[in-house]
Amino acid sequence: MKDYRITKEHVWGGLLADHKGALAEKLRALSAGGLNLELIIARRESSGQGTLFISPLRTLQELDNAEKAGLSRAGHMRTLRIEAPDTPGLGAKLTTAVAEAGINLVSYSALSLGGRCVTSIAFDSDADADRAKAVLDRLLSS
Repeated sequence: MKDYRITKEHVWGGLLADHKGALAEKLRALSAGGLNLELIIARRESSGQGTLFISPLRTLQELDNAEKAGLSRAGHMRTLRIEAPDTPGLGAKLTTAVAEAGINLVSYSALSLGGRCVTSIAFDSDADADRAKAVLDRLLSS
């Protein structure tokens, strides 16, 4: 597959209050510092609270801004971001290759737009993410 890119991303996250506008409040705080996020995942948990995950944060200013908004590095989330041409069955190919390598996924999300696909896959450890990156590099370069 031509024209792909795999990067290891740090995911930051935190709790959201379960009330109207809670997500908007967090996103306003983040955007006030100039963050241009590529990934935002927010959901209500059964406990009556919500969770928010964002990525990427690459500069010290972005990290400081996220901390001020009440977020911290999601230590349990080691994430690969895969950019590739949108092709039928890509998700099946990626997840099958990772599974056949004996690597467990924590989460998977993907979006296709304008002929491109961006996939984020989270793993249990840095070692698993590194192994998965090697597996996916081999898969996508063939």
